[in-house]
Amino acid sequence: MNDARPGRLGRRDFLTGAAGLALAFPCGAGAQPQGGTLTYASTALPPNLEPHMQGLDIWQQRKPLIYENLIWVDESLEAKPELAERWEQRSPTEYVFRLRRGVRFHGGKELDAEDVKYTYDRVRDPKVSPGANDLLVIKQIDVLDAHTVRFVLHAPAATFLINLGGKYNGVIPKGAAGDGRELLTRAIGTGPFGVEEFDPSRRLVLKRHAAYWGPTKPALEGIVFQAIPDESSIVAGLRTGQVTMAQFSSALSFQVARSVATLQTIQAPSTRWVVLDLAGDTEPTSKPEVRQAIALALDRQAILQIAGVGLGQRLGVLPPGMKAWAMPWQELPNQQRDVARARALLPKAGYPGRVAMTIRNIVGFPALAAALPVIVDNLREASIDVRVETVDGGVWIKDWIVPQSPPTMNEWGGFVDPDQAFHRHFHSAPGGKDFRRWNNKKADELLDAGRATLERAKRKQIYDQVQRLMAEDPITIPLYSPDLLYAMQKSVKGFEPHPTGFLYGLRWVSL
Repeated sequence: MNDARPGRLGRRDFLTGAAGLALAFPCGAGAQPQGGTLTYASTALPPNLEPHMQGLDIWQQRKPLIYENLIWVDESLEAKPELAERWEQRSPTEYVFRLRRGVRFHGGKELDAEDVKYTYDRVRDPKVSPGANDLLVIKQIDVLDAHTVRFVLHAPAATFLINLGGKYNGVIPKGAAGDGRELLTRAIGTGPFGVEEFDPSRRLVLKRHAAYWGPTKPALEGIVFQAIPDESSIVAGLRTGQVTMAQFSSALSFQVARSVATLQTIQAPSTRWVVLDLAGDTEPTSKPEVRQAIALALDRQAILQIAGVGLGQRLGVLPPGMKAWAMPWQELPNQQRDVARARALLPKAGYPGRVAMTIRNIVGFPALAAALPVIVDNLREASIDVRVETVDGGVWIKDWIVPQSPPTMNEWGGFVDPDQAFHRHFHSAPGGKDFRRWNNKKADELLDAGRATLERAKRKQIYDQVQRLMAEDPITIPLYSPDLLYAMQKSVKGFEPHPTGFLYGLRWVSL
């Protein structure tokens, strides 16, 4: 569905084949101009290039240009073949993948099934990869022949294919990881670009992979990811033409770039969402009535306008970038501000007078900090007095893992399926982590059913129930979904944002 607002991009039309399972490529590629180098500025670069060990967004955004998986997740958040030409599901727990022929790694080796087995066995080792949890359902991986590999699962899993395309994966040649240090600074993937130079403090230089397997070849000769610590300096670089393209985390910087006549800008929905996470075992938010009162007291549109400068979208539970799953906020309870009803709920929770609570803020997230004055004022009107506690990221991580966090401002994203968004975070232990200590047995039952149910329509019904339950008893209060914000020279053609923020769209850009 196209969004008619200026600066937003609609969905690309895709070519499909092989019974609906062929990898999609943009139309009109034969007319692309070749050559040129694009300079992409950001405030930081990844500390290393390890494909399986780190999940930092600053790396994951760039990784699809270098590494590929059996499966990729397209702009509609659907699993599509990538290095696998097709697959067969022989039973609920057996999948057989037929690999593309003629695929070559950046070092020249041709891809085979041993490389695939080696890669996914490495990722599902929890001593190696934080992504192992996504692949726990795999019982064994078998090489059937040089171009055929079989995955056998412990049990049916609705997200198996999606997880094969997850961010911690990336097929590498058998043995390429060596003693675990080789891939920190040297990348060996099959993607349209290879790494020519890497200095984590300065720049990451990519060069076109001349032997790239796909019918569409990269038009750019190279991409330079340049580290410029301050976003105002990035805007200055765009003005002078020294920077070709940038993505902004600051809505204010994006607004400045949007006012520059020589630039074009893109604003697109994302799978990210800003939330106020509550605590189910800490007074006063251990009481469901208090949680409901907080939800009813908040003016979420005002928070979007002030914290997000209006460059985002109001949401109910799931972000609008997950449009196939997200319920409209208008269909969920406790979404409209109602201060009188909020006040009336507090005595039912055992608080006849004013209520005191703490909200934690994390250093280094200006949009989260900007939301707090609105939240504090809103809650004061509803007889809830807030003390803001600011901590650094290390304290937040420690308390989150334990878990023992108080109510905390957070921003989440990168999930492409509701199981990824909900199960680990909200299911009680041992099935999940239940970071907010909700301990909701009904939610556990629904989340288990959603993971085990394979039929898409039935899964949608289950996750609609989960979203209603989370709105009725809001252990987390979604506030808004920040848009993806890009600015670039008008010479940049063919870029389309991916809802995760990952830079799939740079693969086929031309100048």
